[in-house]
Amino acid sequence: MRVAVASFEFEGNTLSNQIHRREDFARKVLAEGAAMLRAVEGRDLAVAGGMEVLAAAGLEVVPLVAAQGGSGGRVQDGFYREIRDQIISAAVAAMPLAGVYLALHGAMITESENDPEGEILAAVRQVVGPAIPITASFDLHAHVTPRMVAAADALVGYETYPHIDAHNTGRRAAEILVGAIKGRIRPVMRLRRIDALLPVAGGATDDPDAPMAKLRRSARRAEQEGRVISASYFPVQPWLDIPDLGIAGLAVADGDAEAAAQVADEIVREMWDRRREFEIPNFAPQEAVRRALAHASPRVLISDAPDCVGGGAPGDAPAVLAALLEQATATPSAVLVVDAAAAAAAHQAGVGAALTTTIGASLDPRFHPPVAVGAVVESLHDGSFVYSGGVSAGTPGRMGPTAVLRVGELRIVVPTHATYEYGDEQYRAAGIVIRALRIAVLKNPMNFRTLLDHDTAWVMVAGPGPTTPSLDSIEWKVKRRPFWPCDDLPQPTYLGD
Repeated sequence: MRVAVASFEFEGNTLSNQIHRREDFARKVLAEGAAMLRAVEGRDLAVAGGMEVLAAAGLEVVPLVAAQGGSGGRVQDGFYREIRDQIISAAVAAMPLAGVYLALHGAMITESENDPEGEILAAVRQVVGPAIPITASFDLHAHVTPRMVAAADALVGYETYPHIDAHNTGRRAAEILVGAIKGRIRPVMRLRRIDALLPVAGGATDDPDAPMAKLRRSARRAEQEGRVISASYFPVQPWLDIPDLGIAGLAVADGDAEAAAQVADEIVREMWDRRREFEIPNFAPQEAVRRALAHASPRVLISDAPDCVGGGAPGDAPAVLAALLEQATATPSAVLVVDAAAAAAAHQAGVGAALTTTIGASLDPRFHPPVAVGAVVESLHDGSFVYSGGVSAGTPGRMGPTAVLRVGELRIVVPTHATYEYGDEQYRAAGIVIRALRIAVLKNPMNFRTLLDHDTAWVMVAGPGPTTPSLDSIEWKVKRRPFWPCDDLPQPTYLGD
């Protein structure tokens, strides 16, 4: 009873100008065959959770390939095809198979393909035939397509945001696969989508009064009542300018297609009905810094939402840095801006040297010019760390050569490479303790919440960028209007599934 397992995870963003290649994946996770087991063993990843369940059920796990690239613009076509073909050829070589489990993101895009995960699932289905069960785990922000649903027996999404249940989601997807292989269940799946997008920052599940937390309870209730095996909600990665993007509900039932369809519709309708609850205040960089300085809390986190690396931005936007240089050099504060040239200049100058350079807009100059800085090189680092939680828990982070520049009480962390933010790992790798600061800037709209406590408040930045929280400010070129929130529609428009 052999089960093929692969992981190919990347979150795309059409508003980003970045192309991600082999080397970008290699800095995170890239391994094939038996090396895949070593690369993910003991880590809090979906693929690790799935393999644990399969092994515990007495099935033989056949590792194919693991490739995790985080987030960015598009994956280079050549590299995508290389990994796709590896998955397919390894699956062919592993036949006969009792099942297949894939750990995917669900919102990958490549230079020429807007639904690569649908293509992979369809290709795997062609290899194994119609009778062999296929399940996959997805990120909560997956763009789930009819092609994905047609090719798989069950798709299971994360429950949480910030994402803290990747490992458990892999287990859930694998448990359905085991049940199908052993004939205990007959999974049927239905998808319902509405032509609407929701602001990412309003999608927290850690606040019981937040709309997504209420939606989570509704989904779990449908499972607990026995109506479906699995219920997933997909508020979708909203920075994808593609035709059929929209929020989705998806359900898997045991042989009851009507029940699956009903629960999927209930989920996406509740998301639509609560759409206004997802909108939260945000401010231009200068105003955000002013509010942070005036706040009564001892510590304020500024969420630089338009430059979210975890959403596909390059992490090099200097707009908040410019505001801090103008207003807060006398305040203990820290900001991170990716700039390989500035980091290299600091390493060449050495600790203690005075350095005049420009910082930011080196990867994406469309939204803000670079900022001129005269600073002292306070410290130098190799930029290595290990993630303490979230979807990357236990995996290495590699910022590359990193410098800390100091202007008064303001510290500027300048890494060579952008890395996904979960907590304060990047700052700790640079020797900076957030609790000792008055202001710290995090380049994400959600994961900064893991750092909140009774002494810490937060302010969110608005403005242009690849991950702007203002979805109605985007110049949509492919996705057709009208759709929420760009248009105030009283009734939902369903996307054909």
